[in-house]
Amino acid sequence: MRLTRNRISVAIGAIALFHSSTLLAESVSITNPSFESSNQFEGWVDVDPSSLSGVAYEGTKAVKISGSGGSVEQTVNLQTNTTYTLSAFIKGAGTIGLRIGGQVYSQKVSGNTDWAELTVSANSGSHTQATVFAEYNGVEGRFDNFTLNSSASSPSVPPAETGSCDSPTQLTIASAKDDGTHDGHGPENAIDNNLTTESRWSSQGIGKQIVFDLQANATVTSLDVIWLKGDQRSSYFDVATSSDNASWTSVLSGANSSGAQSAYESYALTESQARYIRITGQGNSANNWNSIIEAKAFGCSDGAAPVDPVDPVDPIEPVDPSLNPSLPPSGNFDLLDWTLSVPEDENGDGKADTIKEQALSNGYTSNEFFYTASDGGMVFKAPISGPKTSSSTSYTRSELREMLRRGNTSYSTKGVGKNNWVFSSAPSSAQTKAGGVNGVLDATLAVNHVTTSGDSGQVGRVIIGQIHANDDEPVRIYYRKLKNNDRGSIYIAHEPRSGSEKYYEMIGSRSNSASNPTDGIALNEKFSYQIKVVANTLTVTISRPNKADVVQTVDMSNSGYDSSSQYMYFKAGVYNQNKSGDGDDYVQATFYSLSNTHDGYNY
Repeated sequence: MRLTRNRISVAIGAIALFHSSTLLAESVSITNPSFESSNQFEGWVDVDPSSLSGVAYEGTKAVKISGSGGSVEQTVNLQTNTTYTLSAFIKGAGTIGLRIGGQVYSQKVSGNTDWAELTVSANSGSHTQATVFAEYNGVEGRFDNFTLNSSASSPSVPPAETGSCDSPTQLTIASAKDDGTHDGHGPENAIDNNLTTESRWSSQGIGKQIVFDLQANATVTSLDVIWLKGDQRSSYFDVATSSDNASWTSVLSGANSSGAQSAYESYALTESQARYIRITGQGNSANNWNSIIEAKAFGCSDGAAPVDPVDPVDPIEPVDPSLNPSLPPSGNFDLLDWTLSVPEDENGDGKADTIKEQALSNGYTSNEFFYTASDGGMVFKAPISGPKTSSSTSYTRSELREMLRRGNTSYSTKGVGKNNWVFSSAPSSAQTKAGGVNGVLDATLAVNHVTTSGDSGQVGRVIIGQIHANDDEPVRIYYRKLKNNDRGSIYIAHEPRSGSEKYYEMIGSRSNSASNPTDGIALNEKFSYQIKVVANTLTVTISRPNKADVVQTVDMSNSGYDSSSQYMYFKAGVYNQNKSGDGDDYVQATFYSLSNTHDGYNY
């Protein structure tokens, strides 16, 4: 059996299993699954451009799909109410999937240099047939060794009695932690005794995990969980325990919630001695989000001395009392001097929507791209795929644009006028016409998520603040975290009106292969930046609690921005700098303060 370098999987669809069931795999017959038949595409319906290739994972043949619209498919018979997993090996790019009763369950890969196994799972429900398919995904791909296995469930069997915990009681969960890629609803919300839906842990993606720390070893016997929308959908998950936060033992596998209960649901676990309890989310019957409102653990404390954690949980920062999580962003921030671009196209003009000053200030919220976090912060999110602001950019954004006119539409958005500002090195006539002179932008924020797919030169990049001029940018602040690093770098770019851009590394490196920056900024770590311009001097400052400020000064005397025609405006939010990864990969940041000041601007 040949070893693979990669395994990519996703579990979706309505999986109707008891939470403590045992899974029994049964193979479903696929005709000519490796394309070795002398009748070429026997069993498959092929759509050009598809052909047989002599480059195979095993055997002598594979199918090659080399252009848009190319595909192969065949219909197979199923059992009702059974979960099936489709698997195939892919080299290059491609999509595999199942069509069941009008629903499509698929998984894709953008480009493997070697063969990799791709899997996708779904439940048949009341249907007795499915279409297995493979299709083109951007560039040429080869497909081989299709298999389809069912997972029939055996009757639920309670864990064996060990006698070590005859009278379980609720255990104290001291803290909770995840990998930092939640949507602003952090892991601490799952243990705060607050049962409102806003106080929850939510993280998108198959395999996302939350770890509960009991602070000392105990005999763990069961979990109680309240799932978000627990009465509307089934959540899929696995549970494991550990004494050292390093070696894990499975205590519940292939579990799912009932889909009919909005209160606590109880799950018996294989009894174990542990300090840590880990829930691995596998999405739900509606999408691949994992969302827990509250969790409790039960068992018997064994009185053992606490074990030092391998990965200590960082202290949870107190919520800013001035930020109210029940209000829209404009309820916590003055947004009358900003417009917002979001990667949506509600008006159908083919471009990203712009929310004007008055609408933004009057409570605009986008549930997906711009909203208030559970701690009151202002969340910006931008996926790789989505409408762009214009044909001149290939990147999406959820970003504010400064508008000094504060809703007075008699002032033009462009030009040197009351909507924009200039440097004090500009001619006095321009300073008189402008809405302000020089400028300071202060922000406190945390970057919650960066892209992990795509070209090595683009993965993990996001612009979090900038000064934009007529056609160029005096400064852009980048945060970048590579997927194998647990901390990110900060660097800036200065773009003169003529000549090449200049980059300045402030924390860590902007390299595509940068090592983990020793003094870097982790996801969800709060920090502040200041952009300050006085005449032709640009100063960018990065500030963090209990650490020295990092300061970069740029002399813009020869950059051409002191012309009478050059006007400026600040931008803040997330401007995704990845156009090559998976379409639903995204960047996200939460802002906790934001202020813009200018000489002569009285707001």
